[in-house]
Amino acid sequence: MEGNSFEVFVTLAASLFLMIIMSTFVVSMVLIHRQRQVKDKHKMEIMKADFEKTVLNVEKEIREDTLHYVSQELHDNVGQMLSLAKLVLNNPDPESVAEGKKIINQIIKEVRALSKSINRDYIKDVGFEDFLAEELQKIEGSGFCKTSLQVQGELPSFSDDNKKLILIRLVQECLNNAIKHAAPEHIDIILTYDKPLLSLKITDDGQGFDTQAQSAGLGLRNLKSRMTSISGDLHIRSQPEKGTSIQMSLEM
Repeated sequence: MEGNSFEVFVTLAASLFLMIIMSTFVVSMVLIHRQRQVKDKHKMEIMKADFEKTVLNVEKEIREDTLHYVSQELHDNVGQMLSLAKLVLNNPDPESVAEGKKIINQIIKEVRALSKSINRDYIKDVGFEDFLAEELQKIEGSGFCKTSLQVQGELPSFSDDNKKLILIRLVQECLNNAIKHAAPEHIDIILTYDKPLLSLKITDDGQGFDTQAQSAGLGLRNLKSRMTSISGDLHIRSQPEKGTSIQMSLEM
């Protein structure tokens, strides 16, 4: 009897010990899972804050660049045409009046274009392909250099306007850098959509630069940081006197 009682006691003790171990394991797993949830939530909050900050910075920069552009256009373009219209219309003969009307119609078109560029809804409503075409048309229309745009695949609408806004700003920044620093003869853009991946390649045959240089490094980090904020990738290849190629990609 005593032997059987001892065996029962050992069995009960072992079972209790195993239950304690299992309970401790389950509680530990629950605590670890909750800690991970808290960390993931905190990480998501940081990412969301960084994204919102990036969007605000982009909106501010676009607004400042747009106002600067409008100021230049009003002074150098519209203002000049108004002065010309005034001179022409001072002459009362029919030919001068007809010429003055043409100039005024051109002024109206220019003012409408400026109004569109100021309108925040324009960026929201404009198709991304149309935006690229307009940007390249501005460059080529100024006589700065030749441009080309190739589109492969049918691009869907952006579900996130902020993602579109940041991508537009990235394109503008890349093109502005080419204009300011590269002195290219050609700027080419290839837009490719192969579901679900959107790829955008901007190349120029300009002066190029050393991607390892400190001054270039700051600009590259800024571009890559913005692309990361919309869960995309950005790669830049460039060498002095060999042009620049910028490849962007993200899932739509």
